[in-house]
Amino acid sequence: MTARPLPAALLAAGLVFLTLPGGAAARADEDAKAPEAWESNDDAPPIGDPRAKKGGTLTGSIPQPLPTFRTDGPESRLVTLSNIQGLIYESLIGIHPNTLEFVPSLATHWQFDYDHKVLRFRINPRARFADGSEVTADDVVASWEHLAGSLHRGDGTEDPTWGRKDPYAEQLYGKSFKKPVALDRLTVQVEMAEDNWRLPIYFGGMAIMPAKQIRIPGDAYLKEYQWKFVLGSGPYHMLPGDHVEQESYTLTRRADWWAKDDPGAVGLYNFDKIRFVVVRDDTLEFEKLKRGEIDYYFNLKAQRWAEEYDFEAVKKGWVQRRKVYTKEPQGFSGLAFNMRKPPFDDIRVRKAFAHLFNREKLNEKLFYRQYDFIDSYYPGSVYANPTNPKIRFEPRLAADLLAQAGWKERDKDGWLVKDGQVFAITLELGNPTLERIYTVVQEDFRNAGIKLELKLTDPVALTKKVEERQFLIHSQAWGALLFPNPESSWSSELAAKPANNNIPGFKSEKVDKFCEVYDRTRDLKRRIQIVQRIDEAIFAEHPYALGWYGPYERIAYWDKLGHPEKYFTATNRPDADILSLWWHDPERAKAVEEARRTGASLPVGAEVAKPWEDFDPVSPKKGAEK
Repeated sequence: MTARPLPAALLAAGLVFLTLPGGAAARADEDAKAPEAWESNDDAPPIGDPRAKKGGTLTGSIPQPLPTFRTDGPESRLVTLSNIQGLIYESLIGIHPNTLEFVPSLATHWQFDYDHKVLRFRINPRARFADGSEVTADDVVASWEHLAGSLHRGDGTEDPTWGRKDPYAEQLYGKSFKKPVALDRLTVQVEMAEDNWRLPIYFGGMAIMPAKQIRIPGDAYLKEYQWKFVLGSGPYHMLPGDHVEQESYTLTRRADWWAKDDPGAVGLYNFDKIRFVVVRDDTLEFEKLKRGEIDYYFNLKAQRWAEEYDFEAVKKGWVQRRKVYTKEPQGFSGLAFNMRKPPFDDIRVRKAFAHLFNREKLNEKLFYRQYDFIDSYYPGSVYANPTNPKIRFEPRLAADLLAQAGWKERDKDGWLVKDGQVFAITLELGNPTLERIYTVVQEDFRNAGIKLELKLTDPVALTKKVEERQFLIHSQAWGALLFPNPESSWSSELAAKPANNNIPGFKSEKVDKFCEVYDRTRDLKRRIQIVQRIDEAIFAEHPYALGWYGPYERIAYWDKLGHPEKYFTATNRPDADILSLWWHDPERAKAVEEARRTGASLPVGAEVAKPWEDFDPVSPKKGAEK
């Protein structure tokens, strides 16, 4: 039995639409048949739990209103937005989150001819968009044209009227592939412009949308779909009236989803409705959990986890809490420096700031020692360079570095001055919960003579400013890809362009060359070594003062929710998994309701779960089968 697709996800670190994992191939008629030379994967282990029940509404929260509904273009790179889009759209193939193997989705079969740089995909003849129209090879061609933007002609010439203001998507799709060809109604072929082992992932993982809607000029697309979703083929859609501006967003499960009766769809996409309410303040979000106004809450605050779960609903088991360790790829976080502008065009200043970023104090005073320090741009993974130096709080070293950069003198108020200018930097924060963290940090910068001013800013406005590179320093957290794509964040070609992941403006010929070699290397162990070298080279330039991480998710949820035994998959994001794998359990809901009415207690489960300890990212299938 093959697993059906979990929702696709626009992965924040790589801008790639990836369906996780794939679906049972349908072979009900002649159209579904494919040559024996084609590949499929019919024995992938199922993902859904057969105990799951359909029905009910899942209510969660998001920290800010969505800036758009588009999958690409300006302001479209939010994790929340990708989770929503991932329930609406599907891709040709996916990657199983527990085995990391290719699996079917919209396509039943595929051929990867690396020697001739040719990829072919055979679309499931049953695949349909939400309006009942079939998914065809021409829709795949149009979806590539859409992502390639101004390069959609595929002949190397540019058509500015077609651009979607999405430079990395244009670079990835427009330059990595020649224009796809529809060989017949259900078969598409594309030639890779380079020898790159990742390209089947990216082409196979792009969102497939109907040609009739997206084969339009760029300005028309950006306007038309700012607040409207392009038609999808996935298990959910947004109905008219389900978007309350600045307040909430609701998705409805499609009763006519083309793959709903596939054997591998058992246990997936269980909620009739998924509703996200905008809660801008983390404390208010927690209070809404307590009152039962939201069903689950991902706890990001260590102090809260340690001190604030002594309320009645937790003590009596109505609300369960879990610290679940997974093998989800860990992104990095920290203070991003705009290396294009003074003072952060000077590596000595960047390094000094890294040595003044007192993570030790934060971990001790605010985080209850629950986090590990990030010493790599691939933390906690086999891709992390083990020889990166450990940057720690060293104010004397920071002072020496600042003096070398010309910041030697102090004024009467104790601030560093250079050329008559006080060393003053404004850090704008889009989330009020960050203020308590950077207020602690602010003290150490003050002692070093740097006026670090904090300013709360509308998160949508801040996202726009960062995308337009109108900042000096910015607090940023990234997600991560299953398989790293260093060029998406570090390519020199992106450094001077807006609206991409290269926020600092990092440029390095060495890293660019390593990326080229990495793309051509099919051996996994060798790729790991190359990324470690890339990590070493990036780390040496200090584009960020790196932060902290934990290889787990802390979640609290009302016990009316059912979940798989392992809670989440090995490598997918838990915030996406809960939307696809969990379910509303009527019996549990009734028990919780009765317990709240009478004050009775329910069983309290173990707080810590480590269901994926045997998972090995180099040989994942073995761990997945245990």
